[in-house]
Amino acid sequence: MAPRVALSLLRSAIAFGLVGCTVGAPAAGTSAPDPTSEPSGPGTADGDEPATPPAATEPEGVKEKARWTFFVYANGDNGRSRELAADLEHMNEAMLQADVEVIVFADWNAALTDREGRPFPSGSEWISLAGHGAKPRVRSASESEQDLEDPAVLRSAVARAFGQHPADHRGVIVWSRGEGGDAQDGTRPGAAAMSTPAMIAAIRDGLADIGLTGERTLDVLGFDSYAPARIEIAYATRELAGVYVANPAGSNGTTWAYADALGFLANTSDATGATFAAFEAEAARKIGGPPHVAVHTEKLERLADATSSLVRAIAAHPEVMPRVVSAMMAAAEAPFGSGPPSYQRFVSELANDPSLDVVTATAQEVAIHLSEALVYAPGGAELGITLPLTEASPAWLAEYAETAREWLAATGWDALLASYASSEP
Repeated sequence: MAPRVALSLLRSAIAFGLVGCTVGAPAAGTSAPDPTSEPSGPGTADGDEPATPPAATEPEGVKEKARWTFFVYANGDNGRSRELAADLEHMNEAMLQADVEVIVFADWNAALTDREGRPFPSGSEWISLAGHGAKPRVRSASESEQDLEDPAVLRSAVARAFGQHPADHRGVIVWSRGEGGDAQDGTRPGAAAMSTPAMIAAIRDGLADIGLTGERTLDVLGFDSYAPARIEIAYATRELAGVYVANPAGSNGTTWAYADALGFLANTSDATGATFAAFEAEAARKIGGPPHVAVHTEKLERLADATSSLVRAIAAHPEVMPRVVSAMMAAAEAPFGSGPPSYQRFVSELANDPSLDVVTATAQEVAIHLSEALVYAPGGAELGITLPLTEASPAWLAEYAETAREWLAATGWDALLASYASSEP
């Protein structure tokens, strides 16, 4: 089925509880909209006639509590609208059950055309997938153009998705394969993308807006993007989600095995975030890509403590720095394409070198905790880490310190990078 056909199917059902709502931040002087309020009425996509409701429609507003709700926040308003349309089709092929909700908030680039030469729709759309390759249970609701790289938009979208589709288990997938930010239908090329700290804060705040507070209110937080998994990002999610999932280090990005993984949730009554992530990673490997990396975030504090000990051991023995540098170089030899160096490889190089004495012992401790943190780790599922192999200037280190501040505060990793920089001729 061509992506345009999939989009036309998504437009053909009745509007659901998120229709008519503006997803961005409320205007000055107004209160934030109630995530569980009734919609104002159906919208229409550009060029479409208003949809006629089928004979039996679902009640609008808050749905009955599901076992799982997966929310896909999908920014296709860049150069990747075709890929997003294809992935929505794959998601909708999942063998879903009534107690598994898949909600998508999608933004397209209307300056681009599909494979049949027709432009993608302008504006943003809320989509509730029916699965089984069938027509969605509800109509995709066309809204005004949104900037999906705006943290306020993400925050409000998370609150609406889970406020109107409550569940015992919750997952978020951030779909963003474009380079840069939201192009606003091609009118804003080169826009900046949302930073990872801002993204994590927006998701956390959106959940808190509907009363979902405390540790790990998400079972799964995944990234379907060309940005590979990094320990710094995984660590920043440790209080938000039980499992973090992303592409392996060295990968240029591969799509998720959406149909199989979402079908697994629907057909496995005791599925957890960890079993879902492990199943999806293996399914992704079977469709020809490197398996995704999945991390138990609750285990990352011990990994950070062990890494801090390793950094201090290296600092106490500056004579091992040449060997540390060679371990960095080995870590950069990732098995797939390009990307950040592999943290496993860096640690393994040091842990298996008995000449390093105390550094070897501390590296072995890191290796143990790293292995325990990985939900699924077949060959190639490697967690990345930042190493300044091409640049280590003060400006570079300052920028890195902003994006990885929690990991750096816990481990002192930036001190190791600074030592590397000072050791370079």
